[in-house]
Amino acid sequence: MSQNNLSRLKGTVYLMILLGIVTFMSGFLKYTPFEHITLLLLFLLSVGGVKLFQGAKHTVISGYSKFFLILTGISTMVFMALIVIAIVKTFLSEVSLSDNLEFLEGLFYLSSLLFLIGIIGSIIFLNIKEGRNSKQP
Repeated sequence: MSQNNLSRLKGTVYLMILLGIVTFMSGFLKYTPFEHITLLLLFLLSVGGVKLFQGAKHTVISGYSKFFLILTGISTMVFMALIVIAIVKTFLSEVSLSDNLEFLEGLFYLSSLLFLIGIIGSIIFLNIKEGRNSKQP
């Protein structure tokens, strides 16, 4: 794996950490007019997850690094799937989007836990991988 691809994957992981923090902080906007900004941030996080999943799938890294990158990508795609489910349930019933999102809150927490495990593992194993492959003067 070239150093450029590794640094691109690491950049995507760090960007997803930043988006994850901002998304978490936007959760405090509940019951305000800006309540649904979290949906936009989760969509951006899911796009990053798809990019990370594809990047991990098409690289030559293996083992734990690849596992944690794929886990991170899948967990963010679950965020988007849960949002789509909540939107569909909103159209099919007379319940608000906020109530449908609250109904799926447990699954959001589980997906968030998988996201955290994947991000932490990705950071650790990508940095270890870089440390072994780097040439020391």
